[in-house]
Amino acid sequence: MSHAKKRATIKDVAAEAGVSYQTVSRVINNQAGVTDETRLRVQQAIDALGYRPSLAARSLPRRRSFIIGLIIPYDADYLFRDPHLLAQISGIDAEANARGYNVLLSTAGNSSSALEAYERFVRNQVADGALVIETASLQAGAKLLSGQNYPWVTLGYNESETGSAYAVHADDRDGARQVTRRLLEQGHQRIGIINGPSTGAVAAMAERLAGHTEALAETALSFDPALMVYGDYTRAGGQAATAHLLSLPTPPTAIFAFNDRMAMGAIWALTAAGLHVPEDVAVVGFDDVPTAADFSPPLTTVRQPSRQIGQMAAEMLFKLINSEPVTPSKIVLPAKLVIRKSA
Repeated sequence: MSHAKKRATIKDVAAEAGVSYQTVSRVINNQAGVTDETRLRVQQAIDALGYRPSLAARSLPRRRSFIIGLIIPYDADYLFRDPHLLAQISGIDAEANARGYNVLLSTAGNSSSALEAYERFVRNQVADGALVIETASLQAGAKLLSGQNYPWVTLGYNESETGSAYAVHADDRDGARQVTRRLLEQGHQRIGIINGPSTGAVAAMAERLAGHTEALAETALSFDPALMVYGDYTRAGGQAATAHLLSLPTPPTAIFAFNDRMAMGAIWALTAAGLHVPEDVAVVGFDDVPTAADFSPPLTTVRQPSRQIGQMAAEMLFKLINSEPVTPSKIVLPAKLVIRKSA
């Protein structure tokens, strides 16, 4: 009669490695306070014994769920159509998987209030910390998170005075400066701007507008509010915004859309109007989503490291969860102008 092999326990690992079971627990939970030599010895013992801690057992010492929340205050339809957000999620998921964590997604759902994403997350209380996509609801959401003592990090700008000041984002201002300088060098002096929504604006859009204005000032040009129209980050929004710009008494000779989807919508609208890009009107976007290089014409845009933003924000969150020092508290990653045929 065969007998099932006894499953190794945390005490077996401790005996094999010559350490306490508390040290084994710290290694399993990726906590500080363990030397590299000891950590290696424990890992070797784990491998030798085939020890596999259950998530339930791992969560007992610090009441952990081994779940992190990702709060995206948009509806799911918007989320899954935005390549920039999907790339950020890919980076988050990679980091979570490497640490044995699951990612819980909380969106605004069918609610008209973006705050619903935060409220549902706080109500469920199942995660060890949260990552938040910056939106206009951030300030109100920050109060909810801070009130529950959740460690959290913003993917985007975070000027909250109610708790976390941890954030990761691209250098939006410099990216916009690069775009505007490029267009000015090409001789464009009337540059149309397709901004994000006029209500619920986020800091990234304000930074892009500031960078554009600063680059204009370098050549003694002033920003003309009549050349700016608001979109909704979608291709349809870019089309509608471009139609408005074309209706101006003196239309722009170049269009800078504050994301790639609106830039693609702008190209569609220009083509429908019988205009050629870039011969009649140059177009530049922002993000460098995967389809930008394959668009017709290939889109000149600003590449922000979307996946890296997600990964670094997750790394920062795990340090907070493990009570490790986090410096700097705000990480700004470079943005790069990618020149293709649209401008």
